[in-house]
Amino acid sequence: MASSADTPRARALGVELRQARERRGYSTRKLAEMIERSSSHISRWENGKLIPSEADTATVLAVLGVNGADRDRLLELARDALDPNWVAPGIDKQLAALTEYERTAQTIINIEPLMIPGLLQTYDYARHIMVAYGQTRGEAEQRATLRIGRQHVLTDTPPKQLVAIVGEYALRYSVCPDDVMLEQLRHLLKISELDNVALQVLPMGRPAAAVLSGPWALLEFSRTKPVLHLEHFGSSATITDAKTLKSYRGAVDTLRGLAMSPEETTALIADVIRSKETAS
Repeated sequence: MASSADTPRARALGVELRQARERRGYSTRKLAEMIERSSSHISRWENGKLIPSEADTATVLAVLGVNGADRDRLLELARDALDPNWVAPGIDKQLAALTEYERTAQTIINIEPLMIPGLLQTYDYARHIMVAYGQTRGEAEQRATLRIGRQHVLTDTPPKQLVAIVGEYALRYSVCPDDVMLEQLRHLLKISELDNVALQVLPMGRPAAAVLSGPWALLEFSRTKPVLHLEHFGSSATITDAKTLKSYRGAVDTLRGLAMSPEETTALIADVIRSKETAS
C-alpha cells in the first residue's frame, strides 16, 4: 500500500511519472481508469504526497510504456522513496526534481561562493562554465539552454522570491573569457532591479564556514517542508531532515548579516565592471 511521503525521491518519482503520462497524452482520470485507481491517487503520486508501491509503480510504467533502464531506475526510486535524504551520483539524476522544486517553491535561497548562481547566469556564462567542468561543446550548449529555461520562475506570475548570496570571488575571477564575464556582470545589475530578487555579495575578507563546503540552495514552500539541495563535483544531494534544515536556515541568517547589502552589492558589481572594461 502507498505511504505518505513528500521526500526528495517521492517528489522526483512523481515528476517523472507525470512527465511519462503527459508524453502519452493521458489525463490523470484516464490513467486512473486504466489501472483501476482514483485520479486522486494519481495526483498525489505525481506531487510526491503519496508513494506508490513498487507493484503500483510497475503497473503505471507498463501502461505508460516506460521500460528498460528508465523502468529500473524509477522502480528503485519507489523502493527507496521513504528515505528523507537523497545522494545521487550525477547531478542530472536530480535535475528534474530540482526544476520542480524551483517551480513550486515560494522562496529560493542560493549560496554560491565561487560562481554565479544558475538562476542568474547568462547562456554564454553557463556554457563556458560547463565546458570548463569537462562537458563537450554539444552537452554544454544543451545544458546551458536547460538552465536558462529554468529562469522563468523569476518572472512568472507570481514570481519566486530569490535570495542569492554570492562570493566576491565569483565576480572577480572566472574561467570564462572577459567579454562573457562582462556580459554576465551587466546581467546581474539588470536582474538585481527585480523586486523579487535580493542579490548580496559576501566579501572575500569576511570568510564564513557556511560557504566553505561549497554551493547549496534552500527551497521553501508554502504548504510543504523545505528542501536543502547540495551540489558537489559530479554529484548532488537533497536533504529534508529537520535538524539539518534548521542548521542551514540559521546559516542563511548569518550569511545575510555578513554579506553586503543589495545596494552595496550593485555598487561593487558596477566597480568590477569598470575595472574589467579599463583592463580590456
